Amino acid sequence: MRTNRGGEGAPVLRRRSLTREDVLTAAEVGELLRLPKSTVYELARRGVLPSARLGRTLRFVRADIERCVRGSRG
Repeated sequence: MRTNRGGEGAPVLRRRSLTREDVLTAAEVGELLRLPKSTVYELARRGVLPSARLGRTLRFVRADIERCVRGSRG
């Protein structure tokens, strides 16, 4: 693992690039969670599901959705 400037500070973590399988549409999240697409949009609007707006569309990162679902089990 590399560190910032001369070995001091926080480690620099390398992120791998997202693939098509990593980024989901609302419909795909609905299939994954067995929810209607409209509910996925509503949960994203309320901030319950993490999402990113790309132009006029919402996209979801699979790992973020899985982490959110795991965190909600209690």
